[in-house]
Amino acid sequence: MPKFTLNDQEIEAKDGQTIIQAAQNAGIDIPHYCYHPDLPIDGNCRMCLVEVEKMPKLTPSCTTMATEGMVARSNNDRVKEAVRGVLEFLLINHPVDCPVCDQAGECRLQDYYMVYGLHTSEIPLKMKVRKRKVIDLGPMVVLDQERCVLCSRCIRFFDYVTETGEMQFFGRGDHVAIGTFEDRPLDNPYSGNVVDICPVGALTSRDFRFKCRVWFLHSTDSVCGGCSTGCNVRIDHRDGTIFRLLPRRNVDVNRSWLCDEGRLSFHELRNGERVVRPMIKGGDGIQAPVTWEEAVRSIDTRLKEVREAGGAGSILGFASPSATNEALFLFKRYLSGELGANQFDFRVDSEDRNVVEEEDQILRHFDKHPNAKGAMTLGLMSAELGGIQGAIEAARAGRITAGIVMYINPLVRRPGDEEAEGRVLELIDELDYSVVLAAHKAEWHKSASVVLPVAAWSEEDGTYTNFEGRVQLALKAVEPGGDALPLWEVFAMLLHASGAESPWMSSEDVFATIAQNEPAFRGLTLEQTRLPGVVVG
Repeated sequence: MPKFTLNDQEIEAKDGQTIIQAAQNAGIDIPHYCYHPDLPIDGNCRMCLVEVEKMPKLTPSCTTMATEGMVARSNNDRVKEAVRGVLEFLLINHPVDCPVCDQAGECRLQDYYMVYGLHTSEIPLKMKVRKRKVIDLGPMVVLDQERCVLCSRCIRFFDYVTETGEMQFFGRGDHVAIGTFEDRPLDNPYSGNVVDICPVGALTSRDFRFKCRVWFLHSTDSVCGGCSTGCNVRIDHRDGTIFRLLPRRNVDVNRSWLCDEGRLSFHELRNGERVVRPMIKGGDGIQAPVTWEEAVRSIDTRLKEVREAGGAGSILGFASPSATNEALFLFKRYLSGELGANQFDFRVDSEDRNVVEEEDQILRHFDKHPNAKGAMTLGLMSAELGGIQGAIEAARAGRITAGIVMYINPLVRRPGDEEAEGRVLELIDELDYSVVLAAHKAEWHKSASVVLPVAAWSEEDGTYTNFEGRVQLALKAVEPGGDALPLWEVFAMLLHASGAESPWMSSEDVFATIAQNEPAFRGLTLEQTRLPGVVVG
């Protein structure tokens, strides 16, 4: 691997790396607009100029390979003056609308102007070239041609990532503008990514537009809950409200991309009423609110009565592939360890097959749950039951009489989801005693003996296992409403009520227990589940 010197610092570059790539790996920031690590190099913005010894002219660092013994500078007066000139050129026709621009606060024009610019424009406002503003480009994107710096990132994204080629340059000279042919909408399932990669405010998100200034937002690293791919995301939130999801770069999972379904999936959390307190059905058949202590005591007592009457095989554990590994582990530990149950499943609609079935060649999978692979790895798939239909038939035949059922609404809805809920209701109706753990209210909950409020995605810390077996950490961003608790905590309480040792005070404690007891997770640390995650199984 070649070693070279940049700004008097020796850097070891990987074979085939350009100067800007090696500099970024070394923590040195070189200004740029058109360069993006997951797009082909274009070299048109000329902001990343560096001075290289024995080269008479400044050269773009995004197109110049790092070679052995090279000596380069990105911080001397000659480079700064050149970058300042390029920046002034880019700003000649740029509109002065920063106060109303959604990109304010994370705009590279603003950032670089403060470092390299601070010049007075020589072009009067009335002489600026005017281009079109607020152009509707479909359900995800709004275009403002005046703000564009012609970096071509969006064009390259559609040319080389989605291979749909919707955007192009139109016009000549200083009247060149980006756009789509005849303003046709961007309707491919990845169009929101051009908002992320736009370095200025030319392409803005219709969903986030004018909702909140970015400097008011708090950011939390997480994993998308929209399907089994497990894309790395950043949750931007304020005062308990999620405003947007942005992709985090993970070259092993999603690179820098996120599908539009996953990007908008957080809105599902606000659809419908939340379950806010534990409810137990009384002798009159009406559910009434109780405390968590009363609910947990009642559940443990009743399930032990069922075990004594019909044996441990009469108790069903039906898990959710949207629950975390920590929740699934304690769920199984309580049912099998304390009650002796051995009937487990999680499949409502062939999730075990869909988990690896690709919906397209970029990111999406047909399984719209983040942790079906985790449920499989933790042994929650019964060959005897074969899914929910087998559980329904076993309950109808009287072999199963009681069960704990998790049902977490998918964040990405599909036409068959109502049918899936219907099958869950059919199962509940066939059980003599049923405990339902849910985040959102549903009419069929009235059939359950007990309903417990639990946290949804983004409301608890935990890990998910994606389609290839990669375990990744998702951190809590917002608080759950009412008395809702994380799923793992509910089962920790049940274990404690059952008389078992319950040493878990956090999801980290649960993960440490998983790493000690589950063969596929053996020896893992929570640190390994952070970017880029670790493959198990």
